[in-house]
Amino acid sequence: MDNKTVYYKPLPPKPATLLILEPNDAVRVVTLDGDMKMGRDVTGSMCDIKLRSCIASRDHGDFIFADGGYHYRDNNSLNGTYYNGVKLAQLNERGSKAVRLQDGDVLRIDRRNLNEPHPEAVVAIFSTSFNADDKWNRYSLKGQSFVPIGRNINSGISLTDFMASRNHASLIPMPEGRWKIVDNGSTNGVAVNKIAISGERLLDPFDVIRIANTTLIFLEDEIIFNAVQPKPQKMTPDRRQVIMNVNIQRATTAGIFRKRDLLRDIRLDVESGDFILILGGSGAGKTTFINALRGRISQSGVHATGQVLFGGMDLYKNFKMLKNKVGLVPQFPTTRDEDTVYHTVHDMATSMLAGDYTQQEIEMRIRDVFNRLMLNSLRDRFIKNLSGGQKKRAEVALGSVLDQEVFILDEPDSGMDFATRVELMKTLKSCTETGEAIAVISHAPDDAADLYTKVIVLAKSQSDEVGHLAYYGDVANAYSFFGVNKLSEIVMEISYEGGKGRADEFIRKFEMTRRG
Repeated sequence: MDNKTVYYKPLPPKPATLLILEPNDAVRVVTLDGDMKMGRDVTGSMCDIKLRSCIASRDHGDFIFADGGYHYRDNNSLNGTYYNGVKLAQLNERGSKAVRLQDGDVLRIDRRNLNEPHPEAVVAIFSTSFNADDKWNRYSLKGQSFVPIGRNINSGISLTDFMASRNHASLIPMPEGRWKIVDNGSTNGVAVNKIAISGERLLDPFDVIRIANTTLIFLEDEIIFNAVQPKPQKMTPDRRQVIMNVNIQRATTAGIFRKRDLLRDIRLDVESGDFILILGGSGAGKTTFINALRGRISQSGVHATGQVLFGGMDLYKNFKMLKNKVGLVPQFPTTRDEDTVYHTVHDMATSMLAGDYTQQEIEMRIRDVFNRLMLNSLRDRFIKNLSGGQKKRAEVALGSVLDQEVFILDEPDSGMDFATRVELMKTLKSCTETGEAIAVISHAPDDAADLYTKVIVLAKSQSDEVGHLAYYGDVANAYSFFGVNKLSEIVMEISYEGGKGRADEFIRKFEMTRRG
């Protein structure tokens, strides 16, 4: 193979959205799809995103897709752009330094004192996880003395989000026209500007509040929020969204004399509907990687620096709010053999949701999960009479009741024969059709190679003895990238013990492709 040639096709730009707020205008949701230009709507404008505001420049800023993500650059506009409250500084004659955007980042065109917004201020909230089907509502705060926020309440801000508590939070007016938000001891907490609050917090204009899957934007005299829609029975390709952003800078364990790195520089996005294969040689850090994705890494004596983001919120900093978003499906079932599938799911749902949910709400939730995961035909079957794949589907249902979005399985096909392994993988693949993502470690990857949407390859570098990302992309490109005909041959290419020892070559090559 010619080492100077890169046999890899980068993943295409991911759809992302801008929620744009302009005074006296409806909430606009603009889809980003690659490089786009934003500026004031004037005659002859070449901008893709046109703003009405008089304080926006004709060529205000650019959205750029590079290195697998979106970036924003202010084009030396007259009033500039504030990025999460900080004005972007001029870098050169072209504009500011391009900043990489993450879910929930806020761009503002405004006056210097952000606590006294300009009458024509513009706010754009970036997201790769907003549901295109969600409707955005307005709730006026004028003349209000107390505003409750909760699930399906009769007065106040009523949320359609199942994971919101019935009496989740309250908005209370304060002197000088300010407001504060109070967490009423909710199950999943409240976050403001991507950080979970403790008790209460004073609000500033354009603060972004997160309650479970609902985003609320505080505009001094009103709240704008999305009405969360039920998950679809079957997700269409155009509805795929990024549900988890991973940026693990380092994962370190304490050695006898010094700390030792186990993983370094793991950056990737997981989309709804993904069925991902995780490959890696001995010592590449697969187990550490799984623990890092779950936010459980400190329990194993390992410390991680970086971020695992859900809707722009960091799992490591907001573990209470996000702990149910990603989970490990055990290799050996934890369910009771003598229970039916229905009673297994019902018992778990009742134990986890009791107190804040009525029995009717719990039954509706179970019915929804059974419909989406095609479990109705297994409803009255005993766990002991299920096949391996059916048992895994039941385990996925347990997580889905609690709104889990990413499921990880470590060698679920261990000890199975060929036919059973294929049946299991087909079952797991079918579980992603409603938008959940599943990642598996398998020692027989070629049995179901055509089912995987993506492949993660972790490789241990000989130069630093640390696990790195050697590939992330689709299966077809993986064959070309490693010069192999089977997925199992990739491990032989990168392994130093009993393999060809080419890990460092592919780590460098993949990093080159990401840089373009």
